[in-house]
Amino acid sequence: MQIGKKIHHVKKINSTMEACAHLVTQGAASGTIVSANYQESGRGRFKRKWVSPSGDNIQMSIILRPRQSELKYINMFASLAVLATCEQVLNSKATIKWPNDVQVNGRKISGILTESIIEGEKIISSIVGIGLNVNLDVKSQTGIEKTATSVKNEKGRYVSRSVIFKTILKNLNIYYSKIIDGESLRTEWTQRLSTIGQTVKLSFGQTPSEKPLIGVAESVTADGGLIIRLSDDSLFTANAGEVTLAKTSELL
Repeated sequence: MQIGKKIHHVKKINSTMEACAHLVTQGAASGTIVSANYQESGRGRFKRKWVSPSGDNIQMSIILRPRQSELKYINMFASLAVLATCEQVLNSKATIKWPNDVQVNGRKISGILTESIIEGEKIISSIVGIGLNVNLDVKSQTGIEKTATSVKNEKGRYVSRSVIFKTILKNLNIYYSKIIDGESLRTEWTQRLSTIGQTVKLSFGQTPSEKPLIGVAESVTADGGLIIRLSDDSLFTANAGEVTLAKTSELL
């Protein structure tokens, strides 16, 4: 299987994730990609809108048909591939904010969304969505100008999206081959997490009324869950949620 052997590229689409979900029902092969210059309804985790002006960035979704043993590494392989791409293009260190945001200099440059269809014990498909800020002018985007960055912002000049797209494909295939060969990505992925050792606040996105948990992120489980030590010294394992660094005022 080769990721990107079949690529559907369009100028405008409602959502690459939705397009891939439709292709799954038509029997599309594992590794098939849908990419677009612009998404009308691009989204991230918790159905948040992904800001991406037409032609500036990379937005793509990948159809995968993993085995049960491979499913826990899907998020890890995608974030590691994007991280490697950023480091190669920028020649600077990148990190992963649990569970799947890639950051450069502490600012988000890429977001990854994974949605799997499972019937009983059978995995029908996993669809991985990747949004990477390439030529986005973050200063012109109200609301994200202080928390986001782009390849252009880091390099100080326009960058070819096609070159970065090819680099992503190369790295996606490298890391997915490791999964197929039975390798665990947990150690490498954990080493690149900026979250470990930090006092964090865990909220659950879709239930804002629920009180967030605060504690120290100690480690991750075999399938990527975040283990947090709470103030009463108990351990909580988060398999989903939104993690941010806790402010001093929140620790009191």
